[in-house]
Amino acid sequence: MRTWTYPAVVEQRGEQDFVVTFPDIPEAVTGAGSLTEAMSNAEDALNEAILEYLARGLGAPSPRAAREGESDIVLDPVTASRAALANIMRERKITNVALAARLGKSEGAIRRLTDGSSKVKIDTVIEALKLLGGRAILSDEAD
Repeated sequence: MRTWTYPAVVEQRGEQDFVVTFPDIPEAVTGAGSLTEAMSNAEDALNEAILEYLARGLGAPSPRAAREGESDIVLDPVTASRAALANIMRERKITNVALAARLGKSEGAIRRLTDGSSKVKIDTVIEALKLLGGRAILSDEAD
């Protein structure tokens, strides 16, 4: 089971200057004047970077657990599901056309699920994941 969290490094560069970077996703860089705001921005930066990977037809980098000095940033559940679907399709060499035929949907509908360029409903992504033997699991953690 893959948990869609990515490690981030938070640097305080001044009294009100926090910068967040992702070692595995160099395109995701953000910051803010407070740690709370920087961490919130980090979630947005991560989400946008993964969507850009999908839009460029690239697979999402495999998530890994944070190491010492890193913080886990959770990927938006819809984006995580889309990334999982795109990665499974890439690994199994399943085309949009082939998946569309299996789901009874248009190729364009499948392209929208996996290219990161438009908003989609998570239930459609989950349906496609199930068809390919995958599944999305949502868990929660109380702070």
